[in-house]
Amino acid sequence: LVLDNHDDFGGHAKRNEFTFDGRTFIGYGGTMLMEAPRSYPAVAKQVIRELDIELDRHSESYHEDLFESHGAGRATFFDKETFGSDYLVTGEHGLGESIDGAPLSVSAKAELERLFADEEDYLAGMTMAERRAVLESHSWRDYLAKFAGIGEEVLAFVQKWPHGVWAIGSDALPAWMAWSEGYPGFAGMDLGQDDEDASAEDDRGFYFPDGNASIARLLVRKLIAAAAPGSSIEDIVTARFDYSRLDQAESLTRIRLSSTVVDLRHHDGKLDADVAVTYVSGDQVRTVTANKVIWAGYHSMLPYVCPDVPEDQVAALGSSVRAPLSYTNVLIRNWKSLANLGVRRAYCPGSFFQTVMFTHPVSMGDYRFSQSPDEPVILHLQHIPLAPGLPAPDQFRVGRQALLETTFETFERNVRDQLGRMLGPGGFDPARDIAGITVNRWPHGYAYSVDARSGDVAWWPEHWQHDRRPWVDARQRVGNIVFAGTDASSNAMTESAIEEAHRAVHELT
Repeated sequence: LVLDNHDDFGGHAKRNEFTFDGRTFIGYGGTMLMEAPRSYPAVAKQVIRELDIELDRHSESYHEDLFESHGAGRATFFDKETFGSDYLVTGEHGLGESIDGAPLSVSAKAELERLFADEEDYLAGMTMAERRAVLESHSWRDYLAKFAGIGEEVLAFVQKWPHGVWAIGSDALPAWMAWSEGYPGFAGMDLGQDDEDASAEDDRGFYFPDGNASIARLLVRKLIAAAAPGSSIEDIVTARFDYSRLDQAESLTRIRLSSTVVDLRHHDGKLDADVAVTYVSGDQVRTVTANKVIWAGYHSMLPYVCPDVPEDQVAALGSSVRAPLSYTNVLIRNWKSLANLGVRRAYCPGSFFQTVMFTHPVSMGDYRFSQSPDEPVILHLQHIPLAPGLPAPDQFRVGRQALLETTFETFERNVRDQLGRMLGPGGFDPARDIAGITVNRWPHGYAYSVDARSGDVAWWPEHWQHDRRPWVDARQRVGNIVFAGTDASSNAMTESAIEEAHRAVHELT
């Protein structure tokens, strides 16, 4: 029995659908893709194989050159509130020929070009140990200001650069993380660490139209065959699920949606006893008894739900502080304005949405992606609510509160305002061209653990420098309760979710 507090299965792998003029358009509202699946751990690769996902067929479904064939590429949108006037710059990193007209001072333009040329070693003369010490003790923003001599205009430009990947700004992203990600300012700096496996360069991601929601759909169909027709990754994209089949008494697997667990305890407090699981569904409160339980939810919530957690484990569970984020999908009637302006993906450093881009150009099975600027398409917009200047965990907490308080009207007004100002010169009219908006709020988005003593965030667990790993302490078995979910690895990736599920099940056996 799977008790899922969401109204659909898949968790952060969320599917969005729009219907317009009798045609269905599919986008992702959460997990975007399988990133570098050829380097997945063995158990994740096995799951992918069992779901018949053939990575080598990616090129058959992904329209690699579609947007470029219409002259659409990368761009940067400068907004008047932050930079003085609205201005769209086309070209990589906003450094195309039109940069001359950007609302930046002459010195800022020179700094921007110098930064992205990335040819100067700002730590020249330092030993590797000294370089590492600098990068480990400064944020990327502070490093650029102190060692690269970057001024406030360009610092404002890069503030939201890490938002889409790490859900944090340059003010709180460690400089060593920026270095490891290949962000500019380090000029290929050698820190004495081994290079990544060169084969990883060929490890391209795998995209479904709905992101990794199709993986969840494949898993559910494999577990409950009657829930959806078909047998391949091609037909899963457009398969219509019969949700009444998810929770049938005769099924070996039952999935009960919109069911939030509020109490979890062993009978009579004995850790070798059965577990009573109480959950709320609608206005009903129910309790089921289980021999074994896997908790795959937010770690910090468990002590409020389960009184059986040992006191020392409560602190470890509380180390998980998730980053908030939101993905907004906008169906537009055509994308002629983007083709006219040469925009496929825009970085918007001062705007409400820091990224505006097309959703995945994927055709799979019966689903066909728009091939012409005259056809409707989904735009994917990202907004990461944060509080720059605070430590990252505090930014996440403040951002989560802000996200919960932000109305749909605010999202809608920002969609219409930002797209109108950015794409208006290409002929876009928000009142005419927007056909639908879906906002996906993730107050508990990316999984991170925080060291209680230092306040360090486990951005990348493989590079964690402390002896204690709070996420490992947090996932220790409690009687007949074991732990899965990405909090258990401090790594919000699909392969981590698979690994933690596998570990949890085998802890029970």
